[in-house]
Amino acid sequence: MEQDRKKSNDVSFESKAGDIIIANSDTNQPDQVDGNPIPVRQPLSNRTSHDEHVTLSKKLSLFLMLTLRSLGIVFGDIGTSPLYVVSTIFDTPPSEDQCIGAISLIIWNLIVVVSVKYAIFILMADNQGEGGTFALCGLLTGERSRLGQKAKKVVIIVSIVAASLIIGDGCLTPAVSVLSAIEGLVLDALRLAKYTVPITVVIVFLLFMAQRWGTAKIGIAFGPVMTVWFLVIFMIGVWRVSAKPVILRAFNPWEALHHLIREKKSGFYQIGGVFLSATGLEAMYADMGHFGKWPIRFAWIAVVFPAVLLNYLGQGALLIVHPEYVNNPFYHAVPPWSHWPMVVLSTVATIIASQAIISGSFSLVSQAVAMGFCVPMNIIHTSKTMVGQIYVPSINYILMILTIIVTVGFRTSARITNAYGVTVCSVMIITTVLFICVLKWTWQKSIWFILPFSLFLIIDLYTWAALSLKIPTGGWVAILIAVLFSLLGFCWYYGQLRLRHFLHHHSQTTLLNDLPMRLGLNIQRQNSICISPDASVSQTNTFDDQHEQIVLHSSSDSDNDEHEQSIKRSQSRIALVQNVPIISKSNKDGTLITMNKIEQNALAVSITPGIGCFITHNNKRTPYVFENFIELMHSIPQVIIFLQIQYARIPVVSIQQRLLVKLYGESIYHITARFGYSENDKNLYDDVLILARNLYQIPISDDEMKVTFFISNQTVNVSTKGWKSWIRRWPLYLYSVLKALYPGEAINIQLPLENTVYIGTLSEL
Repeated sequence: MEQDRKKSNDVSFESKAGDIIIANSDTNQPDQVDGNPIPVRQPLSNRTSHDEHVTLSKKLSLFLMLTLRSLGIVFGDIGTSPLYVVSTIFDTPPSEDQCIGAISLIIWNLIVVVSVKYAIFILMADNQGEGGTFALCGLLTGERSRLGQKAKKVVIIVSIVAASLIIGDGCLTPAVSVLSAIEGLVLDALRLAKYTVPITVVIVFLLFMAQRWGTAKIGIAFGPVMTVWFLVIFMIGVWRVSAKPVILRAFNPWEALHHLIREKKSGFYQIGGVFLSATGLEAMYADMGHFGKWPIRFAWIAVVFPAVLLNYLGQGALLIVHPEYVNNPFYHAVPPWSHWPMVVLSTVATIIASQAIISGSFSLVSQAVAMGFCVPMNIIHTSKTMVGQIYVPSINYILMILTIIVTVGFRTSARITNAYGVTVCSVMIITTVLFICVLKWTWQKSIWFILPFSLFLIIDLYTWAALSLKIPTGGWVAILIAVLFSLLGFCWYYGQLRLRHFLHHHSQTTLLNDLPMRLGLNIQRQNSICISPDASVSQTNTFDDQHEQIVLHSSSDSDNDEHEQSIKRSQSRIALVQNVPIISKSNKDGTLITMNKIEQNALAVSITPGIGCFITHNNKRTPYVFENFIELMHSIPQVIIFLQIQYARIPVVSIQQRLLVKLYGESIYHITARFGYSENDKNLYDDVLILARNLYQIPISDDEMKVTFFISNQTVNVSTKGWKSWIRRWPLYLYSVLKALYPGEAINIQLPLENTVYIGTLSEL
C-alpha cells in the first residue's frame, strides 16, 4: 500500500467527495500515468507537435523541404518588394550620389531590421514553436509572466490592435503587389494603361474566390516558383552591378548616413519608401509555427537576402546610367527580350505574395477566435492533412471588398504605398514593445540585455515619424481599416468579460457535487466516481477530517488475477466514499437541508433514453443551459455530460493532456477538453467523446445520433441605468449586435445540425 501511495504522486487529483480529477501533473512525463503509457487508440489530428525544433543537424531532407516551402509562403511579400520600392523613393531623376545613398539605406534596413532584429532576436520569442502577435500575448499572459492582471488585459488589447493592423495590411498587400506587376504592361504597350486597374480587379477577385478551394493543391508549387523568382532577380542584379560596380559603395554605412544629412528634409521623406523594402517581415514571425525558426533563418540568409540585395543594387546601378528610368527601374533593368516573360513571372510571384498575407489573416482570425478575442466565425479546413490550411469566408469577402475598393480608389501602386507602410511599421513598433516586455517580465533578463535591444525601438519610431507624413495622402485609409477591426475585437472581448461577470452573479446553477441528490439519483449516500485509463481503483487508509482519498495505480501485467479484477473495477467505475457529510444548500431561513429533505424535495423529472451533452464554461456548477432545459422539459437524459472547452495559451495540447474527467453519481460526467489556440478542426463527437470512451470507458454510443448537444443561444440587452452608463454602453451596443449575428458559443467547434439543440438565454449587461 505504501508503494502504491508513492506511485500515486505522479497523478494529480482533488480528493473531494464526488470530485475526482484524472490528470497528469508531471509535465516532464506527459505520456505516462504511474510509469505506464496511456493507450491512445484514436489521434485527434495529424498535426505534428512544435515542441521539437527542426534544425539542420537533425534531419537534412526535412530541413530543406521546410526551407523550400517557406520561400513561397513566408517571403513572397518581402521578395516582391523590389517591384515598387526604388520607384517610390525618387520623385525626380536622381544623381549618382543620391542613388548610392538611397540604395545604402535599403541595404542597411535589410541588415539591421530584418537580418538582425527579426531573424535573430524576434524569432527567439516562440510560444511552443509558434510566432506572431498572439504568441507574444501568450508569453506575457501565461503562468511564467510576472505582469499583473490589469497589465495582462492591456497586453491583450494591444495584441488585438496589432492583429487588426496585420489584417488591414491584408487589404493593401494584394492591391499593391498585383497592381505593381500589371503596371509592367504599360512599358511596351502604352495603349494598355487604361486596362491596368480592371485587370488587377479581375485578378484580385479570382484570387479571393479561389480561397474556398484552399492552398493544398497549389501550395506545393509556391516554393519552386519563388525559387525561380529569386534566382532571376539575383541574376538581373548581378548583370546590372557588373556594368556599374560603383554602386557597391552602398555597402558603406556612411553613405546611408551621409545621404540623410545631405538631403535633409527630402531624405527624411524617403525613409518611408526605404522602409517598404522590409514589408512582409511580419510574416517571418507569424509563420514560424508552420516551418520553424531555423528553416526561415536559413531561407532568408541563403536565398532571399542575397537575391533582393543584388536586385536593389542592380536597380541603383541602372539609375546611375539612366536616371530617366526612375518611373519603373525594375522592369527597365530587365533585358528587352525577356520583358513579357518577366511580367508573367512577376504577376505569378505577386499572386503568391498576396496569398501569403491572405492565409496569414485567416490563421490570425482563427487564433483570435480560439482565444476569445473575436466573434466565432465559421472556419473551414481545406486540407485533411494540414490543419493550418483554413478558410474563413467572412474575412475572405471583407478583405476582397476592401482590396477592390483600395485598388479602384488609388489606381496606381505608388499611391497605395503611401497607405501601405503605416500599418506595417505600427505592427513593428508593437512587436518590439511586446518583445521588450517578454524580455523583462517573462524571461527576467537583465537591464543590460534589454537596453541594447531598445535601440531598435528608436529606429522604429523614427521610421514611423517619416511614414506619418503620408497619413494625409493615403495613410489614413490603412489606419481607418485597422481602427474598425480593433473596435470589433475590443467590443467582443469587453462584452464577453461583462457577460461572464453577469452570468457568474445572476445565473442560478447547482453545484455538481449536489446535482445527483437534487435529481433524486442517490438514495443513501453520495457516490464518487473515479475513472482512469486502464488503471485500477483502490482506497487507502489515509483520511482527513471529512473525506477519504482515492488513489490510482496501474494494474500489473505480471498478475493476471489482479489485472482481471482491475478491469472489472474499471468497468464498474464506481468507488463509494463512506462517512461523508452531505450538505447541499440552505433554506431561505438559513437552516441546512439534510439528505432526507433533499430526497423529498428532489426535482420531479423523468429520465429519457440517450446521451445529453451540455456545453459549459464551469467545472464546479451546472451550466445555465442545463437549468433552462430542466425548467422547460422536466426531464433529463439517461447519461448527462457537461463538456467544457478550454484553450491553453500554447499552440498544441498533447492527447495525454487533452481531457480532465470527473464523474458524479452513476451517469453524470464532467469532461474538460483542452485545445491549443492553433487547433481549430475539432469535432466534439470524434475528438472528445470517442476519445473519452477509449481512454476512460465512458458509455458513449457508436451511433452519433444518440448523442444530443445542447448549446446556449444568448441574447444580450444593454442596461441604461446610471448616468455613467454611456461610458460602457457604446461597446456593449456593438457587442449586442455581434452577439445577435453570432449567438452561438465562442468555442469554434463542429456540431452536427441534426442533433444539436439551441436553448435561449437572456442577459442584461
